[in-house]
Amino acid sequence: MATRKHYIPSEQYRQMLVRDGDRRFKEWHDSFLNYQLVFLADMKRKAT
Repeated sequence: MATRKHYIPSEQYRQMLVRDGDRRFKEWHDSFLNYQLVFLADMKRKAT
């Protein structure tokens, strides 16, 4: 029983990669903003 491969158009693949990149960036950026908030709060706490 042979399985037939389903190829997707290159433009569709490019769009999938862009969406995945956007999702990964959003995850990273959200983590960075949370870290920044904690860091700034800690710096403010230490300054007082």
